[in-house]
Amino acid sequence: MFEALGQLVAPDVSPLRDLTDHWTRFLEYYSSKTVTALKAEPIEKTLLTFHLNKILSILIAEQESCSSEFLSPCLEYFLHKDVLNILVTLCQADTPPGIRPYIFKVFIFLLEQVRYPLIYETACHLPLCRLTLVCSLTKASPTETQEIEFLSLICDKIKKSPHLIQVFLPESKSSAASNLSSRSSRSSSMINLQQIETLALNVKQALDSVKSTHYLGTALLNYLDSPDYCLSCRAMQNLISLSGVDSEVSAKALISDSPLLQIVESRIQTLFKKIPEDIDPGRIEDLEVNWIQAYKLHSPEFVEENFAGRSELISFLSFLDYVDTLVDNSHHIISMSISSLTSKLLVGFIQTLLSAEEEDQKLRGLSYLCVTWTHIKSTNLRDQLSFQMFEEDIEVCSSKLNLICQILELWGDSGTLQVEAMRIFDTLLSSPHQAFIDNLVAHRLETRGYFNQSLAEGEVSSWSDVEDEREKSRSSSRSRSQSSNREITKDRKREGKENLKSKTLAPSNIHRVVNLWLYLVEDELRLDELRGSGYDLYVKDAGRQLEDVREKCIRYTWETEAIFPDTADTCSTDSRCESDPTRGFQRGIFLDKLFSALGGMLNCDYDSNLQITSIFSKLVQLPHPYIHEYLLNPTVPVLEGIPTLFSSLRNLMIEATERCSAVKHYPKKMLHARRKLLGDASSTSDNAFDSVEEENLFNCIVVVDEFCKELAAISLVKYHLYS
Repeated sequence: MFEALGQLVAPDVSPLRDLTDHWTRFLEYYSSKTVTALKAEPIEKTLLTFHLNKILSILIAEQESCSSEFLSPCLEYFLHKDVLNILVTLCQADTPPGIRPYIFKVFIFLLEQVRYPLIYETACHLPLCRLTLVCSLTKASPTETQEIEFLSLICDKIKKSPHLIQVFLPESKSSAASNLSSRSSRSSSMINLQQIETLALNVKQALDSVKSTHYLGTALLNYLDSPDYCLSCRAMQNLISLSGVDSEVSAKALISDSPLLQIVESRIQTLFKKIPEDIDPGRIEDLEVNWIQAYKLHSPEFVEENFAGRSELISFLSFLDYVDTLVDNSHHIISMSISSLTSKLLVGFIQTLLSAEEEDQKLRGLSYLCVTWTHIKSTNLRDQLSFQMFEEDIEVCSSKLNLICQILELWGDSGTLQVEAMRIFDTLLSSPHQAFIDNLVAHRLETRGYFNQSLAEGEVSSWSDVEDEREKSRSSSRSRSQSSNREITKDRKREGKENLKSKTLAPSNIHRVVNLWLYLVEDELRLDELRGSGYDLYVKDAGRQLEDVREKCIRYTWETEAIFPDTADTCSTDSRCESDPTRGFQRGIFLDKLFSALGGMLNCDYDSNLQITSIFSKLVQLPHPYIHEYLLNPTVPVLEGIPTLFSSLRNLMIEATERCSAVKHYPKKMLHARRKLLGDASSTSDNAFDSVEEENLFNCIVVVDEFCKELAAISLVKYHLYS
């Protein structure tokens, strides 16, 4: 009875009428005051937040009784009475002061809590665009947390429905920045909204100042340098998601009509310049930074690892790692643009350091290249970095040297700088990349200009007499080359590692190849050491290393067999070079320098010799048929006058034998050097050598002997992997 009486005295009000009443009261606050008065009274002294909360409660209650498949009356009122547009105007104007975070919460609520997908409604697009632009206007805003929450929700919606990106790519900004005079007047003819219209005019001027047609991208870029690290990371993650949207229009807008490239360039330059010029080169490579986890490296637990410039270096490497992740997950247009820009900047930094007079600066340049290469994993960025390092042609070493030529010039120095200049190639090859290897070595060998075709087939003791099968292999290789890297990866993984076969990498005369390497060093230089002693350990290590290298190179489009190129000018080249066959084959400046260094090993110190052999070791581990054939197979018929790794080492040992014969008590000194370098506890600490030259000579012999065992082991393991 009391319930019926209550209904008679105070009948139920419909949700729409209740919402309309609260919205009317909300607007009446603005109609009753001047703009000056509105800006003077803080939000806490008004009932505006009360009305907003009530409106949201009404929406929730109505949602429980309505189907999420249809637009409810209250939501329809929201969209068609310009409620959202008015809220955006008040948000940007922050009138009264403090209302801005509450309005962001309204939009977050509508996107996150309302079951009906409002974002698909056309009437909702303009307010969302305008509020996104609002996020682009100020840095370090008090409402950053709400802003990034709003932008994250938008990005999540676009990730699920990529076509929604078009909402934030209008043809012109006039619609998004237009004032609300006519629409606001229609929203409530009974209320004077002159003050809101005045605010709308000011908002239009502010939004016009944003020079971009990619609203969402521009907004996210505003938070990359936020002092709140977690908030900055969230914006960066959303930017990665946004950049990966499969839309060419969006990608072009983000590159051409947003400050993306300018911000990336500015951040890289600023962060690099902040690193102290006197930072210890030896500590640069110690850091491995992940952009999401970088903040942990500043924690007290790492205080013992601190050094001058560490924090600045972490910041630089963190952003570099982020750029690498962005490139790897972006649309190809964005990926290529950022890769090209970043690689030019990085190579420019390093070249400037290598051009300095001070040795420390050159060492820093080499260290920066090492740490940069190890932090870059994306294919496009490594491609562009490789192209910049070679400047399209490694042979163009004019007055302005490219980066690779600059490093090779340092091989002529002595001491630490020479060793570090060699070690850089060891580092680059340890983390192989096809574009780098092709430009460094492979393209020079693919002509197969070293191969002696004049020998009769019976005299060729390698596998080169099976051209018919190689032609089949070449055809399949060509078809694979035309497919994408992703398809190659899938195909090869589907085939399985055991199906990757190559007669070039796994020759039938493998036992002869292994023995040639094991017996390269003469017995008189080996003394009482057993032939092949320690070879089993090298085989074990080679098995692990080659598996790792093959996994890294599985996507590369290299052929599986070494064959002659099918070109029309092969015959003319042969005829031109008949008088001097070596003229038709150019190894390139890198291999020339490397073989030259190999020839001078008897005069070099132990560290330099280790680096030289290590570079060769990294090269022969690669599953590249031409590199393998030229460097690792001593049985391949080679044109007269063209040195190979085997012939160069053999000549080196012949010269070593002659030098040793002139040294007094050389067997004793040879034994001392072997035991000392191989860690034999029975070796004495006394120096048994009469001079540094003597010590270098015997150390070199030991290094070459161990290197030959390693080459034999690599040959054998490759045979089993690819046979």
